[in-house]
Amino acid sequence: MNETVLVVGGAGYIGSHMVKMLARSGHTVVTLDNLSTGHRDAVVAGTFVEGDLLQAGDLAHVFSAHPVNVVMHFAQFERLSERR
Repeated sequence: MNETVLVVGGAGYIGSHMVKMLARSGHTVVTLDNLSTGHRDAVVAGTFVEGDLLQAGDLAHVFSAHPVNVVMHFAQFERLSERR
């Protein structure tokens, strides 16, 4: 079954590989990433939406524009000052 998968954080290392795998498997892929640590060029398939998971309007836009069946979350934000 071809499902529409939203990959949050899909421009990062792991997320971008998942985007490729999902597209090769026949799924429709929508990537949401704010590009704070990801790279736009890493998203080689599907639809890319530059937006922030923490902004309700960005999420509302994605869900109203695309018939999302599945969400995969790969976004992360690490505060360097908290690293030990």
